[in-house]
Amino acid sequence: MGFSYDDSWEYFESILESRADIQSSWTKLIDYHSSIVDRPYWNDLRQLDVRVEQVEIKEWLEQLVDSSPLPVHVIALWFGITQLWDEEENSEVYAIYLNGSENYDLEDIDWACDCEYDPENKYIIPEVLIELEKIIKTDEENYSFLSWIMPLAYCSFVLDEIIRTRLNKTLFLKNQPKIFVATGFDSGDYINLSTIEK
Repeated sequence: MGFSYDDSWEYFESILESRADIQSSWTKLIDYHSSIVDRPYWNDLRQLDVRVEQVEIKEWLEQLVDSSPLPVHVIALWFGITQLWDEEENSEVYAIYLNGSENYDLEDIDWACDCEYDPENKYIIPEVLIELEKIIKTDEENYSFLSWIMPLAYCSFVLDEIIRTRLNKTLFLKNQPKIFVATGFDSGDYINLSTIEK
C-alpha cells in the first residue's frame, strides 16, 4: 500500500480547518502518513521543532510590511513556496516569499499571478524546511510525494497559526478591512489560510 495524493490532501485540509496549534497539527499529519508507509524517518520528522521559528517568521513578515507597506488596493497575500540555491548548504532549499494582489478568488489561484506588491527582501528560508528536506531525501521511492505534502503542510500550519494568534494585524489592515491569504507552490498546489481581519 502506498500514499494517495487525494486522501492525504483531504486529511491535510481537515487538520488545517481544525485550527489546532502547529505542534498538534504536525503530529497528526506525521501519524497519519506513518500508518500508511512504515519508515524510520517519521520519528525524525516528529522531532523537528516546528514551533521554534514562529517568532522569526512573524518578525520577518511584520518588518517586511512595515518597511514596504501594502499598496492601498491590495486585498490578498500570497506566500509562495519555492526553491532557491543556498551557498552554505550547497544545494537548493525551500524558501517562502511574499507577494500581494489587488484581486482574489477563493476557487482560482490565478489572482496570485497578478502581483502589485513585490517587496525587496521578500524571501525567508526557515531552518525547519532545510532539515525537513534532508530527512525526506532519504526516501527516494516516496520523495516526490513527501516533497509535495510536507513543505506545504509546514508552511500552512505555521503561517496560519501566526495569522490567527501572533500577527500585528494593524500593519496589514491600514487600507482594507480584511486581507485574504493563501500559500502554495509556484505552479502547483495551494491552500487558503485564515483571513487577516480585526
